[in-house]
Amino acid sequence: MSTHRWAAWTVAIILALSGFSPVPAGAQEPPPELRPVRIVVLVDESGSLSEEDIARERDAVRVIVQGEPSPKSTVSVIGFASADASGQSPIDPVCPPTTVDTPQKHQALADCVGKLRRRAGNEGDGTDHVTALRAALSHLNTPGSAEERKIVYLLSDGKLDVSGSPAYGDNPEARNAAARGALPGLLAELNQAKVSVWPLGFGQADLTQLNALATGASQDRCGARTSPPSATVITTSADLLRAIGAASRSARCAGVSDPATGELPAGGTLDLPLTVPAIASEGAFVVHKRDPRVVVAYRDPQGRTAPSHGTFGESRFEISGQGTEAEVLRIVNPEPGDWTVSLSAPPGVRPHNVSAVAIFQGAVRAVIGVVPPAPQPGATAQVTMQVRGSRGAVTNPAQLKGLTFLAELTGEGFGAQPAVELTDQDGDGQYTGGVAVPGSASGRLDFFGSVTGIGVSGDRRPFPTRIALGAAGISGALTLDGVDTEVTAGDALPGQAQVTNSTGQPRTLRIEVAEPSPGAAISAEPSRVDVPAAGARTHDFALRFAPGTALGPNQARLRLVDEANGTVAGELLISRVVVAEPSWFEKLWWLWVTLTIALVALLVGFLWQRRKQRSGRDVRGVSVELTRHGQSLDTLRAQITGERFGFVLRDEPGLGMSLGHNGSGDRYTVRRGAGGLTLTGPAGDRLTLGPGGRHELRDGLELVLHDRSATRAEPQPPVAPRYDPYS
Repeated sequence: MSTHRWAAWTVAIILALSGFSPVPAGAQEPPPELRPVRIVVLVDESGSLSEEDIARERDAVRVIVQGEPSPKSTVSVIGFASADASGQSPIDPVCPPTTVDTPQKHQALADCVGKLRRRAGNEGDGTDHVTALRAALSHLNTPGSAEERKIVYLLSDGKLDVSGSPAYGDNPEARNAAARGALPGLLAELNQAKVSVWPLGFGQADLTQLNALATGASQDRCGARTSPPSATVITTSADLLRAIGAASRSARCAGVSDPATGELPAGGTLDLPLTVPAIASEGAFVVHKRDPRVVVAYRDPQGRTAPSHGTFGESRFEISGQGTEAEVLRIVNPEPGDWTVSLSAPPGVRPHNVSAVAIFQGAVRAVIGVVPPAPQPGATAQVTMQVRGSRGAVTNPAQLKGLTFLAELTGEGFGAQPAVELTDQDGDGQYTGGVAVPGSASGRLDFFGSVTGIGVSGDRRPFPTRIALGAAGISGALTLDGVDTEVTAGDALPGQAQVTNSTGQPRTLRIEVAEPSPGAAISAEPSRVDVPAAGARTHDFALRFAPGTALGPNQARLRLVDEANGTVAGELLISRVVVAEPSWFEKLWWLWVTLTIALVALLVGFLWQRRKQRSGRDVRGVSVELTRHGQSLDTLRAQITGERFGFVLRDEPGLGMSLGHNGSGDRYTVRRGAGGLTLTGPAGDRLTLGPGGRHELRDGLELVLHDRSATRAEPQPPVAPRYDPYS
């Protein structure tokens, strides 16, 4: 067996024994999904609540069970009161544990909630919070549920009353005290099981007793400290949606909008605005319409009405609860932006308050890289993390704001290490930080990258490797030119692979693209690097984004792999926004700009020349004077702009000769030309006259032309009259 093959088998065996299972180059993982939760709703059916209070509880339960965004979550509804006599049970299992993965199951939950009722005195109408919470704990602590987030909604007035329950002792007066004494231990069990209890108060609620039932387990799971559970008294639909939103934020890290509320008029309509964040991958609009007859429509940011079921664009829709007080539209891959929820009340529905809330979450995956991939003991490894959502890479820093990125290290030869928070110094959506490898590290290393925060379903991703033993071997580094994150589909980016070989034997390494985001078609050209037996080499390559690459953010992991044994000598996480190839019009934009500028220049020149010509022919400043033997009889000035000035020589009985713009008499016209002023007489004859030029009429009468504008521009001597017959 050759040395190379022996080395390959040795590395393969070591990696297999260590549990290292790299994702094959080019393999694409399925898109991330929302983490499911387990929910138990406890509903007080005791006699201390009125029939109206119970109806409002049913209303609230429908909102809760319909509003869960993950289709893999499990929901249970349990009514409770007390057991005051033989044959009675404090627990009323109204809705068994149901996975909400189909519209039919959502509807079944909405229907079974109708079984909740106010108990009569002969049924056990006390309030046994202890037994109710124990029932919830048993529903939540099932095999395989250790890592699931667990929520209990406790709907009650908070007034514990087991005075009629023999289970708490023979003395009725001591029974309530016994039940209260059992609560601290039970709440500790709930905390130990990481169960969050959220009390919702109905009727004449006792806030003090309700707050005593709240548990704040698992409040650090969202990367930032969230508000612990506390009691909320429900008096309006907005109170209910706000309380559900607080629980969703804290217990399942969901992004929840503030409730949009308003008064729906009788027979009228009302629009409620809701916003879907850009990172959201799944979620729901929960509409508390309070009357089943109210009709709801949902319009996306483009103003299009969303379907109640099926696929529209890139989104998938499913509606439930249309025939109940609470209606929910679930959306997978929702269109981000400002939505409108339109409610319409048919005739006969009285005016009432309605509310809507958006509960959305981004299913994200952490993509982690480590340089060098096999660090030495005592070295500092550079950890880089990116985020991948259900639609692909997420690179916009605004969409990642508020999230927490951590890198952790475990391994052989050392104990627990503090987590390192990664930061995005360049604002490019890549979070980096240095993680120190302890000097005592002796074998396997496991780097973990995690992303958590409100609005995302967090992820913790491993990067298994081993320490580098000794200085001999192959090390490498990959770089990609350009800081711009945008690349055109079909284009390539230049890069370099720098390799140092200390093995004493020539090696061939390949540049492979691993774990590309969905739709990414990326390859390195050329992909092989031949390295001499000793020394270093810099290899230029091009990272090509094929024409069919999905538009938008794309991610991948570049690896520099030794073909002799499969060792990863260097690694680089890349993220680029791929844009469409420009059209021929866009490619020749410079030509169109040049032509446009030239056309504008020609047009401006033409208009200027035309204006200059028209200005040169304008008769403004021209006047005509009538004289007899040198004595002025009358003067008339051009009153309007234009290319000609017309006037009439009038001979009126008793008034003599005069000039006028209109009237009867001999009509004359003055025009301006290149040679001066042209006077056209009644017979059509033309005379070209300079300023001060005279045209003799008869009996010593003369018409004298004056041109004030020509005189101002350039004084000229009078030009002798010249007769020019009209032709």
